[in-house]
Amino acid sequence: MKKYYLNSSKEILNRESYLDLSNESFLQEVYFMQLDEEIDIFSELPTDIFTKNSRKQMTDVLRAFKYEYTRYVNMKETRGVLPKLRYHVDEDGASVIQLASTWNKGNASLYFAFEEDENESSFGMVWNDDEKKNFESRSGNIVLNDIDNIINEILEFIFRVY
Repeated sequence: MKKYYLNSSKEILNRESYLDLSNESFLQEVYFMQLDEEIDIFSELPTDIFTKNSRKQMTDVLRAFKYEYTRYVNMKETRGVLPKLRYHVDEDGASVIQLASTWNKGNASLYFAFEEDENESSFGMVWNDDEKKNFESRSGNIVLNDIDNIINEILEFIFRVY
């Protein structure tokens, strides 16, 4: 995980990532963070994907995502029911975490695909508004992008679309 970034004035900034925290008790508590059932998008994921028994990259990303998601929803007043994240292994062996929904005037999808070779893992978001004929898509490589920025983009996507 990159720790050094250039800002607009070309100064080098050192940023800490949640993935670099060595405090194991912090990481163990992430799965048990409480959310209301209506907004708990993690409730149907298997618990072992948050533990060291799973792929390290997937565990690290999902722990950071759940931590930031919980902080985000606790700061905002969230109404309504959100779809749940689902887990499956695709035909190529990638572990896929996906949130998808369809309604009468559009659809949206968010995914993480964790590959055996971590350098091939990806994320993506797609939103289609049939009423206004808007379409939005964003995808990328998890390793080549800053995970903190990915998580922030995903949070903005979830709460803009839903």
